[in-house]
Amino acid sequence: MNETPLYRSKRTLKSLGQEYRIYPDRLELQSWLLFHTIVVPRDEIQDVEVRPSAFRWKGITWGIKIDNCDLCQHVLLTKTRGFCRCIGFSPDEPEKFVEICNTILPGQ
Repeated sequence: MNETPLYRSKRTLKSLGQEYRIYPDRLELQSWLLFHTIVVPRDEIQDVEVRPSAFRWKGITWGIKIDNCDLCQHVLLTKTRGFCRCIGFSPDEPEKFVEICNTILPGQ
């Protein structure tokens, strides 16, 4: 697929050099730890929100963490189905990632 993503995060130390992309119909979360890219169709996205680091109250993310997300402000993606419904990850600009992701969600 040669589509241009709506958003592409920069590879950073906090994301362990991984890249996260938003397309009009899906999210792609590259994961070196899981050895593949997680593709989440937009109709499987239940919620996406910015979360604080674990050092602040309510910052702990339950579910799969594909980078150092508990150590910094991060994004928590909740899916409607699948093996693990909560995925935490750290794009370079969490607020911007969530803002753009909300524009592709059905009913938005």
